[in-house]
Amino acid sequence: MRLYLLVLGMAAFSKCGRAEPPPAPLKATIHRTAHGVPHINASDYRGLGAGYGYAQAQDLVCTLADQFLKVRGERARYFGRGEKDAHVESDLVYRGLALRTRAQAAYGRQSQEVRDLMEGFARGYNHYVEKTPPERLPAPCTGAKWVKPITSVDLLAYHLDVSLLDTLLPLLGDVANAQPPGVESVSTKEASLPFGWPPGVRESSLGSNGWAVGRERSRSAGGMLVANPHFPWEGALRFYESHLTIPGRLDVYGASLVGIPVINIGFNHHVAWTHTVTASSHFTAYRLRLVPGDPTAYLYDGQVRRMTHEEHTVDVLEADGRMGQVTRTFWRSHYGPMVERPGLVPWTDTVAYTLRDANEDNHQFAEQWLRMNRAGSLDDLAEVDRTVRGIPWVNTIMTSARGDARYVDASRVPRLSDEALAAYRTARETVPDVKAFASLRVILLDGSTSRDEWVDLSGPGRGLFPVVQAPRLTRTDFVMNANDSARYTNPAELLASVPFPYENYASPGGRLSNRSRTNLAILSEKGPDSASGPDGVFTREELEQAVLNNRNWLAEQLRAPVAQRCQGATTVSVKEAQVDLREACRLLAEWDGRLELDRKGALVWREFLGRFTRAELNDRGPLFAVPFDPSRPVETPSGLSPAPATGPDPILQKLGEAVSVLSEAGLPLDARLGDVQFARKGSQVIPIHGGVDGIEGAANIAGFSLPNSTLLPRTERKQVLSETTGLTSEGYLVNHGASFLMVMEFTREGPRASAVLAYSGATDPSSPFFADQTRLFSEKQLRPVLFKQEDILADPALVTTELVIERTAP
Repeated sequence: MRLYLLVLGMAAFSKCGRAEPPPAPLKATIHRTAHGVPHINASDYRGLGAGYGYAQAQDLVCTLADQFLKVRGERARYFGRGEKDAHVESDLVYRGLALRTRAQAAYGRQSQEVRDLMEGFARGYNHYVEKTPPERLPAPCTGAKWVKPITSVDLLAYHLDVSLLDTLLPLLGDVANAQPPGVESVSTKEASLPFGWPPGVRESSLGSNGWAVGRERSRSAGGMLVANPHFPWEGALRFYESHLTIPGRLDVYGASLVGIPVINIGFNHHVAWTHTVTASSHFTAYRLRLVPGDPTAYLYDGQVRRMTHEEHTVDVLEADGRMGQVTRTFWRSHYGPMVERPGLVPWTDTVAYTLRDANEDNHQFAEQWLRMNRAGSLDDLAEVDRTVRGIPWVNTIMTSARGDARYVDASRVPRLSDEALAAYRTARETVPDVKAFASLRVILLDGSTSRDEWVDLSGPGRGLFPVVQAPRLTRTDFVMNANDSARYTNPAELLASVPFPYENYASPGGRLSNRSRTNLAILSEKGPDSASGPDGVFTREELEQAVLNNRNWLAEQLRAPVAQRCQGATTVSVKEAQVDLREACRLLAEWDGRLELDRKGALVWREFLGRFTRAELNDRGPLFAVPFDPSRPVETPSGLSPAPATGPDPILQKLGEAVSVLSEAGLPLDARLGDVQFARKGSQVIPIHGGVDGIEGAANIAGFSLPNSTLLPRTERKQVLSETTGLTSEGYLVNHGASFLMVMEFTREGPRASAVLAYSGATDPSSPFFADQTRLFSEKQLRPVLFKQEDILADPALVTTELVIERTAP
């Protein structure tokens, strides 16, 4: 089916009455294949951007409009104050961060190709918005007045916002509330966002698996890639799958975060890459020693420096329907924005706190990935990392048609001098606020001395750690990352020295997460029962099966000995009640340890593990007998801790607590996992396989995520009985985990790939693409990726749109 869309513009006329030739129209061809995947073809970057903006608006206009509204600082104008003044707080802080002002200043520094892409994307998005009456917009923004046209500067401002995801964004409430003593903050209520990433929250909210298999382990002898980001299923962090082509200049397939006009994870004819959120820190906090009697001035190398400030005003729709205004002053030190959180991060008469963020001025987001999209080799990718420095907070796992596999953390990491590092390490052990910040994975430095400035801040290095010295590893068997330290990229070649602060968010004490262990076990094992089969090399089909095999590292280590410990046990006392263990013990003994839809015993195991702390799940303690050994990261910790000589057995006690909480939830112990773990897509309830991050040690993650910047309707849980496992009174609701899953290989005939978008491609409940791929994912089915033009045109589901947008003269 072929559709033609044309927007006619008015021709401009000269003063003498003769018509001037109108600017060339924007043109793109959009081929939609099965499941609505858009393949966008244009002759130039403006046309490509227009096709991409139009296609994304067709599928995700509500999500995009919500995010543009957020970045403009206009939520309170349309939605009112929000709970705990959240919309006012959001608007004020986005105005205070001045993202649009920064974007306007940086726009001229974008390459011509990036400007063309952004201008085209905005035109394509606007074309959809202008030609779709509000009442015909899809749910949940039907009739919304806040769905309105954007500019290319809005788009760049949104890219700056995405760059801050792992840095300033978790601190928005503290930036909005930062006021000198005696000045009322935005809200005297509890802040709407936590300070930093509380332990465990970042790890379970921003996770991924990335595998690159080299020619030694590849059946085709070309490189192979598994992209498996674990991201939210709703809101701004959804991935959008597409194929972008400018004949002779660009041909790239993959997925990008919504609103990004380039491919973030994908492949071309020469290279393939994916990303995982790094263990690195991308900002530092500073303690300021204030001038006595003046809380807006501070000492720096013995001299007085004054903070700067700007007032920002936002419109607020009040409860009575009138439009009010709120004005707030935002304060900055020379390091960056001030922050305040009463009781933890105070602003007193003598001390205050501020931040420097490596990504606050990272306007190279689109430039970075456009150049990656065009790369012809791994060396080309390395040159992009070295010269552009646009990667904000992710590792890159990549491979090539030649069969090399490489890992690098090219993210924007602050570079501190040896003297500053030594002082910080000493303070971390002795200074109370430094210790408190460190417990939240925030590096607190002394803001009163130039010693703690980032190295070469105003020079070519821009205060960043040089990419050539960043953790990296190139091999021909495999590299992988699952959000842990770079040192465990491949157990055959452990990286002995990882610079600080590249391990700031890694598991404490150099430990490895159990999810990383499962990843390494899958890739390292050889033999007839291994994922790569008896020949020890992977086919693409074997990699597909491996990434969704639902192995559970903790079950492989401990299920059998726990079941053995159960033999003969009958009851334990939990909350002054006797709990029968016999059925739970039988289920664990009969279960094979896989987190599949039809397995019984999986939820008993999950709730049993949920009674232990994360540290206890990763090292010697009440669960493990043998401690973690960094030289044997896959094999340790190991062995079940022996039962005590006297008194209650903690293993049986924890099992009894698991039985008790499942009983409280009203779930039968012998329930199949697929009966109690599910996603809601409109009125559809779809069973979902996989494990909870940080619990079982599964590679395939299915969980629930609260942090989300969207105002659109979100999945709501019933009564939560275990925050650790996500257990509710109806089971385990899924809105987070495997998202864009892609497995690809380079062959002699070119790239071959398969993929699935776990939450499906459209957000409109009436769309045929709202739940179709979620059902595929539930059935562990990946669909073929159509990359060759002849395959695209031969697809029986093909629908083609010829997009033409006439441009008016200025």
